[in-house]
Amino acid sequence: MTTLFLAYCFPCSGNLVTAERIRTSLESGGHRCIRKCTSNFDGCKELWEFINNNDIRCIMGINACRTGNLLRDCPVPFGLVFGGTDLNESAAIPDSMDLMTATVNQARFLVCFSKEIRQQALRLWPHVLDKIHIQPQGVCTYASASSHLSDILTAYRAAEFGSCACGCTDNLNDSTKVFLLVCGLRPVKDPLYLLQVFSEWHRDNSRVLLIIVGPEMNEDYARKVKGEIRRCPGILLLPPLPQADLHTLMLHSCAVVNSSVSEGMSGAILEAMCLGVPVIARNIAGNAAIITHKETGLLFNSPEEFVSEAKCLLSDEDLYKTITAKAQDYVNMHHSGEVEKQTYCRLISSVLSQ
Repeated sequence: MTTLFLAYCFPCSGNLVTAERIRTSLESGGHRCIRKCTSNFDGCKELWEFINNNDIRCIMGINACRTGNLLRDCPVPFGLVFGGTDLNESAAIPDSMDLMTATVNQARFLVCFSKEIRQQALRLWPHVLDKIHIQPQGVCTYASASSHLSDILTAYRAAEFGSCACGCTDNLNDSTKVFLLVCGLRPVKDPLYLLQVFSEWHRDNSRVLLIIVGPEMNEDYARKVKGEIRRCPGILLLPPLPQADLHTLMLHSCAVVNSSVSEGMSGAILEAMCLGVPVIARNIAGNAAIITHKETGLLFNSPEEFVSEAKCLLSDEDLYKTITAKAQDYVNMHHSGEVEKQTYCRLISSVLSQ
């Protein structure tokens, strides 16, 4: 018996990281599991042929909207993991909402990363209370050994998405203060939100540098982002990095930044917290669900407030130590990879035994 794990797995995206982590957990728990991207199937007919040819007995999908077209009226039982954009963005589009409702109604189980996401789901579908489970994202980190920031960046400068406007990366040294924004280039992640105000800060303090790392997930929007960066001193845009290099870059950063319009539960934030790197995140529901301001991280409501919090972090060593220690404690307590594994294995086993 095989479980199919279905998600929109854009290369180097958070969805891919989450899907692969859960797939690996299911495999280690004794379940044969195949991961496929939704783009591998043109429609239900191709999916059903794959199901028949591979002894698929259960399916688990991430994102009710992205997997809904394939899972609606699916011939085998399935469960859904809400991703974030499905509830935060797609629910406002009538056709998408209709599709998700049909899919949610058929699902054997529904997984939410937090109480807040569960509340959102129940506001949309109050009748599904009995099949909703809360399971926070687990965390895995893979930092590699590297003594200098310049060592990490050297291999990626040739593939740089957009040239830094001032050449500020040419003389990186230990005094460089890196702020790292990990995100796919698409509107919901809003990497443009901080560009102007950070660039102004860089003009006053040439040591600060904002590095944006992530894949181009929206071609037109990525072109816009690269155009803006070329006009903004102090900003560097890099292509996606392997997880080990990305986590090492986190360790060489003063803080990991999140500027998203909406989030389900940011894997990059959790990874930074696990590594003992401060997080400065936009004050939205998904971020506030895992960050308590000035305890496990810093939250901001405007670009100007971001700069204020970032300056505070650089000047207050006690604050730095407090939030990193409490953040690590929080992740260890609430985002255990082993607990995540047990939850998904239990859910899959319950479906297969029916």
